[in-house]
Amino acid sequence: MRTRTREVVRLLATFRHSARCRTLRAAAAAQEARDLANEPSSDDPSEDDERAESEAPSVVRKPHPGMH
Repeated sequence: MRTRTREVVRLLATFRHSARCRTLRAAAAAQEARDLANEPSSDDPSEDDERAESEAPSVVRKPHPGMH
């Protein structure tokens, strides 16, 4: 059976692109986890709840436009 070069190259490019997207998503998730772990915490959880309700989030993370 003959393989079509263009199809094989396109398939490999798709695999490479998918792997890159997975890597970027994993890196973004790891950074988010580090950010959450580094947030200062208080002794009284009720203060956090009140503050969270009254303040809007200061950092809103959006995915990179090329990521999907």
